[in-house]
Amino acid sequence: MPSGPHPDHPPARYRWLAAAVGLGLAAGVARHLLFRAVERKAFVTPMDETSDAAPPDNSTPTVRHATFASGDRILHAASMPAANPEAPALMVCHGDNECLSDWAPVQAMLASAGIASYVFDYSGYGHSTGRPSVRRLRQDTLAAYRDFIGVTPQARRRVVLGHSLGSGILLDVARRFDPQPDGYVIAAGFSSARLAAVQTGRVPAWAAWAAWLLPDPWDNAARASKLERPLLVVHSRDDAVIVPPHAERVANSARHLHALIMHDAMPHNAAILPEHIAAFWPPIMRFVRAQDGNAAQAVLAGDDTRQDARQEGNWREAGNGADTLATAGGKRRQ
Repeated sequence: MPSGPHPDHPPARYRWLAAAVGLGLAAGVARHLLFRAVERKAFVTPMDETSDAAPPDNSTPTVRHATFASGDRILHAASMPAANPEAPALMVCHGDNECLSDWAPVQAMLASAGIASYVFDYSGYGHSTGRPSVRRLRQDTLAAYRDFIGVTPQARRRVVLGHSLGSGILLDVARRFDPQPDGYVIAAGFSSARLAAVQTGRVPAWAAWAAWLLPDPWDNAARASKLERPLLVVHSRDDAVIVPPHAERVANSARHLHALIMHDAMPHNAAILPEHIAAFWPPIMRFVRAQDGNAAQAVLAGDDTRQDARQEGNWREAGNGADTLATAGGKRRQ
């Protein structure tokens, strides 16, 4: 008479199940460790050398340096008001290897154009304390937005911009902003942090095949599809760091795309390079201003170009070539 299964030996199917669970746990641990290893090397955090020799000059009425808390860290910010306290205001989430001093010329230009601005340094950047991580950058940006609201109490409109790395940082928390801004700008941004990590060398070429193991903490295309405010996407066809298809994917995914602007003959960091600032920024300034009633209707109707050209100069003639503008109402050539 055959004997039944020995009580000390589980059926084969349970052994296979236990093995599968073990492999799954091992893969999860490996994925987490790989992500942490990449994260530790992902951020280039420059010091703000302009502030080493002397403290910030708060006597200048056009710039205000301040600090605020993010968790147990102290972050630095620079705000530059416009002459009119009710002027529209722009908050900037800057890119990697950037700090406040890199954005000072842009802030001065915006102020002269009647737009208030606010830029902050993430944990570990400039003179902000701590070390950056995805979790900390999330905390930093939420804390910075609260500070931005506090320093622009009368602003009739607010827009938030993410540049390069800042595009992922911004879209990660955008839906948690309270109150919501009136619009968003993604400049030189990526569609997926995982894909960008491979293309920019953050993930070594020999390990690129395993990139699928990494979580994608900043899936910008997916998050753009959930925004409830207009989104302007600005990029360069000649960006060799974050190639143009990234911008196209974000724009195509956007739930409320305002426009996709594709500049010609500009590098990745054109937004902060003195020789490109004058040509790069007018479409963004138009967007910030276009959040006002009649101007917004003009943009959607497609007849804002002449009005803004008179106010800010023709950005196409500033060495920019022919740029494609895709709006909520379709595509047109500028």
